Amino acid sequence: MPELPEVETVRCQLQKTLPGLRFESVTQVDPFILRDMSAEAVPAALEGRVVQQVDRAGKFLVLPLSGGLFLTVHLGMTGNLLISDAAEAFTHVRFSAVLEDGRRLVFRDIRKFGRVHVTEGGPSARIERLGPDAWLGDWGPEYLADRLEGRTGALKAFLLDQRNLAGIGNIYADEILFGARLSPVRPSGRLAPGEVERLAVEIKERLAEGVLARGCTVSDFVDSEGRPGTFQESLRAYGRQGLPCASCGRPLERIVVAGRGTIYCPVCQP
Repeated sequence: MPELPEVETVRCQLQKTLPGLRFESVTQVDPFILRDMSAEAVPAALEGRVVQQVDRAGKFLVLPLSGGLFLTVHLGMTGNLLISDAAEAFTHVRFSAVLEDGRRLVFRDIRKFGRVHVTEGGPSARIERLGPDAWLGDWGPEYLADRLEGRTGALKAFLLDQRNLAGIGNIYADEILFGARLSPVRPSGRLAPGEVERLAVEIKERLAEGVLARGCTVSDFVDSEGRPGTFQESLRAYGRQGLPCASCGRPLERIVVAGRGTIYCPVCQP
C-alpha cells in the first residue's frame, strides 16, 4: 500500500505540473471508487475548475480547485495517480480527466481499494480524523509519550492507527521498529522515556529516507511519471523473513500483528 513517502513523491511531482491547469473534461469515473458526489454529477462539477495546489494529509492527496471544490484521493493498496499524454493507454482506469494542456490525469487501481472524494468547501471528512503528519507534523517525544500512556495494545498497532500519527503503514512500521530496536508486540504503554525518544527519532528518519528514495516499490507503486521507487533496496525488515538480521545474523521471523504480516528480529527487538 502506498504510504507517506510514496504519496509525498506523487505530491511533489504533481505540484510541479498541476497548479494553474484547468480540467477540460472528465472522460471516465468509476462509481465504485467515488465518494461524496455521484458519478453523474462529477463531470459537470469538475469541468472548468483550475487546480490551485497539491497537498498531502498522511496518505491522502488533497487538490483544492477553484470555486471551493476539493479532490481528495486515497491510493488504496494498488492505486497510481498518473500524468500522461492523450495517446497513452492504461488498464484498470477508475478516473480520467483531460487537462487544458492536452495531457490526462489518470487514476488506475487494480484492486479497487482506492477512493476519490469530491467535496465542496473543504477536503473529505476523513482528513479530520487523522493525527499529525508522521514526517512533517508538529509533534515530538512528549506527544508520543502522551498518546502511548496507558495503552496495552501492540506497539505496531499503535503505529498503524492513523489517529495517532498519519502516514505510517505496514512497510515503514516494520522498518521503524527494527531501527528503534523495539518489538512489534510490545505493549504500547510500557516504553521507557529513552525508548519513546528513540522511536520518535526513528519515525521521522525512516520516513525521510523513504521520501528521499522516492518511495518503496515491492509490488505496484509507481510515481506520477510511471517510475518505481528505490526504498526497497534499503529494507532491513519488511519482506525479509528467514533472512539473517543485519545486526545479529539471526533469521528474521514473521508474525501477525493487527492483522498484518510483521517481520522482526527476536534478538534485537526484545
